[in-house]
Amino acid sequence: MTRILIAEDHDNTRKSILYGLKTFGNVVSVAEVENGLLALDYVKKHPVDIVLMDIVMPVMNGIEATQQIKNINPDIKVIMLTSMNDKENVLASLASGANAYCTKSIKMNDLLSVIKTVQDGAVWIDPHIANFLLEFMHFHKNQIPQDSHVEFNLTAREKEILSLIAQGLCNKDIADKLFLSLHTVKNHVRNIIQKLAVEDRTQAAVLALKENLI
Repeated sequence: MTRILIAEDHDNTRKSILYGLKTFGNVVSVAEVENGLLALDYVKKHPVDIVLMDIVMPVMNGIEATQQIKNINPDIKVIMLTSMNDKENVLASLASGANAYCTKSIKMNDLLSVIKTVQDGAVWIDPHIANFLLEFMHFHKNQIPQDSHVEFNLTAREKEILSLIAQGLCNKDIADKLFLSLHTVKNHVRNIIQKLAVEDRTQAAVLALKENLI
């Protein structure tokens, strides 16, 4: 059973999400909190698989809460579910370790698909935001002088897998595509994360684009 925590300060929105998950996502256990600090306290005391995280909340915002939750348990998947779609919040969310970024206009069936996607180890970004993100990363990496490039000592295979991670593929899909065992792919992903000195595959994908590694 998937254990989901909703962190949302607006009662009506929180109740609507809660109702939708319980009605259409019949295999989930759902809890709810009103701000980022309560979300942080909750994951310290209870097992959680997925956090649906708003950004603008009192006491502690969703970006700060995501970063701290990831520090406590990087296996918890955080899906930003917000009305905010400006560049700063998108990039800050990904940098904090979020596994997905959705706008609140998303349909419940699509949200359930996103939940499954991040559970499988992939990253999901709202298509409209994804276009901006790719444009931003393309512009940014073109501004990096060649002589300032950082060497991360990735092998050819690790670069190949990193490229597939950046495309949003989960470990199983990568294994199938490259005809490798799932165990081998997991080892490569672990090595990539260590070499890049990042916390998870989402940050690895962002850094890969930023530093022109793929």
